[in-house]
Amino acid sequence: SDYRDLLERLNTFLTATGSAFGLTYAGTGNGTLTGYKGGSASVAEVFTITALNSTTFSVAGSVSGALANATVGTPYTGTRVQFTLTGGGTAFVAGDVFVLNTAPRWTARRQSRGALVTSSGPSSGQYGCDNVIDGKAVGDSSRHWSAGAAPKTLQFDFTSAFAIAEYAIMGGYTQSYSPRTWTLERWDGSAWQTLDTRTNITNWAPGETKVFTVSSPVSAARVRLNITVGNDAASLNINAVHLRATASGVDQAMSQYIWEGPGNDGNSAILVGAHAFQRLDVDYYDWELCAFSGFDAALPFYSQPGYHGRLWLPLLNSSIPYWFVADGRHVKVVAKVGTQYETAYLGFLEPYFTPQQVPYPIALGGSLALGATQPVWNDIGYRYSNATNQHRAFTHSDGNTWNTLYYAQAHARRLDGTWVPFFASHTDSFTSPDIAQGWIWPLSEGMTNLEVCIDGSYALFPAVLSDSTPNHWGQFSGVSLLTGQGLSAETLIRVGAVDHLAVPNITRIDRNDFLAVRLD
Repeated sequence: SDYRDLLERLNTFLTATGSAFGLTYAGTGNGTLTGYKGGSASVAEVFTITALNSTTFSVAGSVSGALANATVGTPYTGTRVQFTLTGGGTAFVAGDVFVLNTAPRWTARRQSRGALVTSSGPSSGQYGCDNVIDGKAVGDSSRHWSAGAAPKTLQFDFTSAFAIAEYAIMGGYTQSYSPRTWTLERWDGSAWQTLDTRTNITNWAPGETKVFTVSSPVSAARVRLNITVGNDAASLNINAVHLRATASGVDQAMSQYIWEGPGNDGNSAILVGAHAFQRLDVDYYDWELCAFSGFDAALPFYSQPGYHGRLWLPLLNSSIPYWFVADGRHVKVVAKVGTQYETAYLGFLEPYFTPQQVPYPIALGGSLALGATQPVWNDIGYRYSNATNQHRAFTHSDGNTWNTLYYAQAHARRLDGTWVPFFASHTDSFTSPDIAQGWIWPLSEGMTNLEVCIDGSYALFPAVLSDSTPNHWGQFSGVSLLTGQGLSAETLIRVGAVDHLAVPNITRIDRNDFLAVRLD
């Protein structure tokens, strides 16, 4: 229904069931196996699904052993694997066989849908109230809530109720601008009820964070900070507000998700995340895409080990068609925003090095890369309507400045923990890669002259990350590049038993401007 609902759906997709992938088929019948995924108790194993006759298949896992038989036309809904077999024009015969891999569920290490914030003071702009829930750990004179004279209120609306046990206020960037007297209140459905009262809090340092305990927490989906007196008669500002269900717990007011992928072996720890945020004055609703090298439950989102972000997915505050594809090592997102396509990649590459050489081959891909200096939060560049080269599919990463990380829509992590940009083109030219930079093959050579195959099919090329060492790092898993000749968005290209979804580079539809996402 909107950008926050999409993020919650991704959380459910990753954590409710395991993944299923790597489908192959050999046999006489031309029916299909579709809708496949893991179950609630999936483990890392291989399933062999073999026709006993035209309508019945045996199901056997390399770990689970023999399971109940599957019937053509009836969804198979086991706790280890799920799928649907559909007959074709040529019936299945005994011995026809599908092979499918599964991996365990992902784990949500942190899950908070966040709050929508309104205020009786400025509700939008560079100094709007949205700034109090953007995860700041230190004060920021250019990004805070500046509300004028008290009294003022800050209201937080959550999607579900919880009991606030502790809250924190990061005061103004100037000591005297911090709040002095206030109540924290909950809405009981008909009136505001007081949860906590503080009077004459005067000893603020600039940008200091003070933590307060609620003595009798009560569940509520709507709360407000009602500031009656400020330390300055004319000016009130707040850098951040944290609302927590437990002492020193997660800030429930800030949207933040951190997931741990199990790997396809079930024994890995692959940490990625996302943060949803909005600004009403410039009408944007985005995700920030992130990766981490570890997880610490006591640390804020941006202080997690090895945090890397500043790649974005611009979305809508209204209905969004979408595709999610995941295995135990990575997840891909395709979101249709109006008539354009936004893409994201979070997780491991298919590496060309051994695990001993590169044990953590993680990459990030997004649709927005806004440059070396992050814009102020009310910059229109965050909006999906950004029509510059800052806004491209991650496979078509384009930098106006070479070798600058945050100009690229595709990033990968080095062995030493630093991150490197990868480009497919430079200022819209696909044939001018700087040999000193990371590039994405084969787009860096250009595909303008590439035709479809003689039989009318499309050749799919892996999207390979390379650099000048020369080293070929690996390829994006389940992502291919192809000519756009005669191709339309959402065309399904079948290779073997699996469909690949043709996706444009945002709105661009030239021969250079398509990728294909393996729906597997």
